[in-house]
Amino acid sequence: MRFREKVTIVTGGSRGIGLAIARALATEGATVAIVDKNAETGSKAAAQIEAEGGRACFFQADVSDKGQVVEAVGEIARRFGRIDILVNNAGIHTRAPFTQETRADWLRLFEVNVLGVVFPSQAVVPYMIEQGGGRIVHISSKAAVVGEPGHAAYSASKGAVLSLTRAMAVELAPYHITVNAVCPGPIVTDMLLSDMPEEADRQALAQKAPLGRLGRPEDVAAAVLYLASDEASWCTGQGLSVDGGFSILL
Repeated sequence: MRFREKVTIVTGGSRGIGLAIARALATEGATVAIVDKNAETGSKAAAQIEAEGGRACFFQADVSDKGQVVEAVGEIARRFGRIDILVNNAGIHTRAPFTQETRADWLRLFEVNVLGVVFPSQAVVPYMIEQGGGRIVHISSKAAVVGEPGHAAYSASKGAVLSLTRAMAVELAPYHITVNAVCPGPIVTDMLLSDMPEEADRQALAQKAPLGRLGRPEDVAAAVLYLASDEASWCTGQGLSVDGGFSILL
């Protein structure tokens, strides 16, 4: 119960990695506020956590819309009196050859994957400063640290999240706010299944990993829980790769 009495926000927490993070935090005692633009899946996720014995609620907001984010965060703070942990998980993915990625592709990826980290962070930091500290964990990607064909815009957006992690960590350290990132490799979620629908292709990818398998959402959740906990109180500005060893391959 590392997070008893803690209030946590998880953006994009209605499914996949975000839901695994929200469930893991709730299992260890946190009150979890899921912020997601999809009201149906967000409400179902909160209800699932409650049915499992945890404490969760849903707040609808598009993380790329600053006004919606500020309103949701303000309501969370009013309802629970504090915000201890923010997990910026919401994100989108596209795949296309570099020369075919459109201006709209680049703009949308940076709106969601970068500003969708900036806006929630800007909204929670004043509350964390007032209460004397907090934890912020961004979800970046293996694509932020290694080159991959067909992912230029996505890689650039997730690389920006890593740079943002370091800049925020330095600026917010005097307020006892740590800022770190998790960089997942291929994780079996709806996003991966949509991008790679053939089982044979997924098996071939798994065999390339030094650890011989694809990741699970729970693998990422475990890393987030460490970075959000008191055990990581002297860790800030870091990007933790959770990728089965993919990022160490030549």
